[in-house]
Amino acid sequence: MMQQKNGSFISIDTAVFNKDALSEDVDAAFFDSNGDGQLDLYVVSGGNEYSKGNILLADRLYLNDGKGHFSKSAGALPDLYENKSCITVADIDHDGDSDIFVGTLANALAYGVPQTSFLLINDGKAHFSPANESVITLSKIGMVTSASFNDVNKDGWPDLIVAGEWMPLTVFLNNKGRFEEKIVANSTGLWQNIFVDDVNNDGNPDILSGNWGLNNKFSSGKDGPLRLYVADFDGNGKTDQLLSYTLNGIEYPFLAKDEVERQLPLLKKHYLLYADYAGVPMKDVFYGWVDTIKPLIAERLASAVCYGDGKGSFSISDLPLNQQLSPVFSFQKINKTSAGGNLYLSGGNFFGVTPYEGRYDAQALALFDAGPGNNINYIRQPFLDAVKGEVRDIKWLRMSGGSVLIVARNNEPLLFYKMNN
Repeated sequence: MMQQKNGSFISIDTAVFNKDALSEDVDAAFFDSNGDGQLDLYVVSGGNEYSKGNILLADRLYLNDGKGHFSKSAGALPDLYENKSCITVADIDHDGDSDIFVGTLANALAYGVPQTSFLLINDGKAHFSPANESVITLSKIGMVTSASFNDVNKDGWPDLIVAGEWMPLTVFLNNKGRFEEKIVANSTGLWQNIFVDDVNNDGNPDILSGNWGLNNKFSSGKDGPLRLYVADFDGNGKTDQLLSYTLNGIEYPFLAKDEVERQLPLLKKHYLLYADYAGVPMKDVFYGWVDTIKPLIAERLASAVCYGDGKGSFSISDLPLNQQLSPVFSFQKINKTSAGGNLYLSGGNFFGVTPYEGRYDAQALALFDAGPGNNINYIRQPFLDAVKGEVRDIKWLRMSGGSVLIVARNNEPLLFYKMNN
């Protein structure tokens, strides 16, 4: 493993990391956790392989001695045995050290149940403890997929932006170390990623937001929000999910009869024929279950940009249709254009679906230009159209010969790109 330092590279001893190979690493961040001037490494654990409470879901902090040797810090972190998804770092209270937000995704045995995420406060010596609710309220905030610290209202204090599945885009404005929640209006969605940048070059931070896209059965021909009803409907001690779409103002079950019966076998006796099930409104098809609980809602499926006003408020607009061909899991800024705009690359696709839904494989990578006046244009690149797979991250790597763009895909080799000036 290599770590960049002062324009060159030093070797890192990876033996300490190999000891933790059983855990699933879903995100990581280098930052100076103990104020010694060296970059330490925080590794986030998650995944659906282990259920909530399993010790293998514990995060890890590795301290750097400055010579490429990392040691696992015992007792530095609270016991967060959750399926976590992301990390972002900032000095939220201006005390001179780095604090951490860690997002929690979903309970592996109860998808749809809102989870609690964590703001971890640093004591300056790399010992972290969860912030209490007088600082920020994160209890049962939802299923978080992505987060970023950024000073969105330009008051000198880092604010927190959070996105997730069946969640609105949420901004926590930092008032001198205490946070106030502010929701972006009409923004509930299946958000997978956020990237904060001044997209339209007006001096204010904006948010590029990766959603599920419009090239799917959830969106095609529908005219209302998706809804997810979550409860133990059949009383067997397990959490069930019922998904609906809206057409002409009426809710209908999304999944076909046989798909729903896998989860709720008792429906086999109630609907003997497909014709009995087809076309029955949601409120009637499931014994009235859905009338008893409040559903989760996704009113937007399009990937979007949220333009900031520099005061902490945002207006949301869909990206062009050519950017909506698949779910988007990553954004990266490429460079500025000669016309005063910015070039961005998005990455996506998702294959882990049932045959009924059909896998999302139409757009692994896409390039677009965001210019002044909130103009965004898709730029077709044949070599990007040829890329296949599920893109999960896009990052710049600074090297002595210039920067290289790295594209990470699930179960595929890394892709490396260099700018052709």
